[in-house]
Amino acid sequence: MDITIQSLWNHKEDTKPQPKNGELLSNTKIGLEVEIENMYNPAHVPGWKLTGDGSLRNDGVEYVFSGPIGGSAACKRIDSLHKYLEQVPHKEFSARTSLHVHLDVRDLSWDQVISLVILYAMVEPYLFSICGQEREEGIYSLSLYRGKNQIDSLFNLIQDGPSSLNERHFSKYAALNLLSLKSFGSLEFRGHKGSGNKDEIINWVNHLLSLKMFVLNPSKSLHDLPKILSTDGHVAMLRYIFNDKLIVKNIKNANRVRKKIYDGVCIGEDLLFATNFREARSEIFETYQGQTQLEKLKDNLCVD
Repeated sequence: MDITIQSLWNHKEDTKPQPKNGELLSNTKIGLEVEIENMYNPAHVPGWKLTGDGSLRNDGVEYVFSGPIGGSAACKRIDSLHKYLEQVPHKEFSARTSLHVHLDVRDLSWDQVISLVILYAMVEPYLFSICGQEREEGIYSLSLYRGKNQIDSLFNLIQDGPSSLNERHFSKYAALNLLSLKSFGSLEFRGHKGSGNKDEIINWVNHLLSLKMFVLNPSKSLHDLPKILSTDGHVAMLRYIFNDKLIVKNIKNANRVRKKIYDGVCIGEDLLFATNFREARSEIFETYQGQTQLEKLKDNLCVD
């Protein structure tokens, strides 16, 4: 059995029974952080911790899940915050605010996490269309498909493995923060604009849960996505990844970024090539025991 993220960084084992899904597509545990400004006398909300945030102004605060939880219990917390904020007249979700989601991946292997990251890269333009297009330009949510340095770092991570995951090569201020793997056993998604609206949050979380569900589904493959995109179009590809109901609900966003989705898939294909090369390289070493033999067989791999 492959080593899991939990074992890799000695995270605490999740032994608590999970509630039913509720409005979420799975009961995978999540953590939420909701940033808000103009909160002059913020109240305590059950299931949330209230903290300050130096990046916010005008009595800005951050509501954070009091602990990771999934399914209907997470929905209950989201609903409680939504109802409270409806009663706050001057709250503001300015361009400085954002919604962060931690997705529990302690049960995934390293290769499954890499697959999830590649899948995210392929659909990042679509996901940003849901997050709020202004977030693509933000310095606190750097996108993959607009940043060459991040792509280069991902190539190295795929080649070198988890030991290369460090602050020198990766930033916590990326739209997909990989450093949280080491700290919490989660992937942190920082791309969404600030929001306390229950429907918006559930919609976003369900997209992220779908990414994990995809890599856990043995009947689905990343290698199918470029072909589906080229033969059947972007909507068919998104339907293959996400719940049909999600795509119907967000179809206008998907159509608006159709051309960008092709850019994302191209990046994903490049990352898939790096993954395939790593697997082939490992097999050659096992078979031929050495760098000399590897060099001799590079032509067969069609790589430089």
